[in-house]
Formats: sequence, structure tokens, C-alpha cells
Amino acid sequence: ARQRFMEAHWLAGECGLLPPPPGHAVRVRTLDTGGAGPVSMLLQAKRMVEVEGCSAVAVVAGDSVSSLPSREFLARADESLLPRDPPEITWEADEAKKEAARFVPPTPVIPSTYSHVTQAQMARFGVTREQLAMVSVLMSAQAARHPHAVQREQYSLQEVLDAPQIAPHVGLLECARKADGAAAVIVVSPELASSLPPSPSPSLSS
Repeated sequence: ARQRFMEAHWLAGECGLLPPPPGHAVRVRTLDTGGAGPVSMLLQAKRMVEVEGCSAVAVVAGDSVSSLPSREFLARADESLLPRDPPEITWEADEAKKEAARFVPPTPVIPSTYSHVTQAQMARFGVTREQLAMVSVLMSAQAARHPHAVQREQYSLQEVLDAPQIAPHVGLLECARKADGAAAVIVVSPELASSLPPSPSPSLSS
């Protein structure tokens, strides 16, 4: 099959979910946040139920990029996240355009965007580089206990800190690995959940 960056977005279009069929109360959203995708999508689903009045939200994710050469993967990732029509900045440009231009991250875009967030956390809340690195340490410890984890090697804090730098305050061992796979979770409102029959035993597939 042809490899596509952010496979779930393409699949939604193929299934007719993008754009929503006329007359159907369907909302379809795609989030491109790299390794933070699962958490970002679950938070978005929670907001759609609690704030936007949705009764059920299907959170679907999929990627097929593990066999892509690294340079091609980075090029596709950058292309999907950079503004398609970046603002033209001149000395006469208004402050809004100048401000927008300042937030266009350099390549690689995903780690550079995370770097922007980490620097804000460090400046505003006093988060240390060691505290940021401990996220990767703790995640590797969890993965080491999971029989189906893509990477089961456990990292020490020093190994994470000494890894090659990909962006300011973001090292190689803090970046998500390329992987193929898909998953889906249904988030429903308490009202809908209470009206449903008891769920059967959970099933897992891959």
C-alpha cells in the first residue's frame, strides 16, 4: 500500500467522513501533534463531550511510516505542519503578521515546536531540563514492562540528557519513534453511557 503521513486523516476522506455528509450531525477533526497525538485527541474528545454537547466521539489514529527513510519522513512531517501560505513579512507589515512569522518553527518542525513549549515552561514555571528528561526516563521504564512495546530499552536520566540534541532542550531519546499501527477509542457522555447495555469483555487486536 502507498505510505501516507497521518494515515487516519486520509482514511477518513476515503470513508466519506471528510467532508461530513449533508444532513448528518458529524464533526470530523484531525490533530497533527506527533507523538503527543493520543493525549491531544483524548483531551479534544473530552472537550467535545463536556463543552460542545457531543454524545459520542470516536478517537481514531493510524500511521504507516516505519519503513520510510528518515529524510523523507521529516520532509513529510514538516510539509504537513508548516503554514501552506506563510505571511509575507515587510518592514511595513503590521504587528500581527510579524508575530505570526515568529512562531514558524524551523525544521524538524515537530521537535522544534515541542522545544518552543519546553522553553515556555522553563521560563514561566521554572521547570528544569532534568525534570523534562525524566518524562522519557519514566516512559521507557513503563515500556520495558510491556511485552508489545516498540522499544523496551530502559533509559537513565544521564542517557537522556547526553543524547544528541534535535532541538533546544529536546534530545534524540525524547522524540517519538517511527511506527506502523492504528487504534480507536470511543469517548461518550455519562448520559449515553448510562443508557447502553453492559459492555462485553474487551477485545484487543493488532
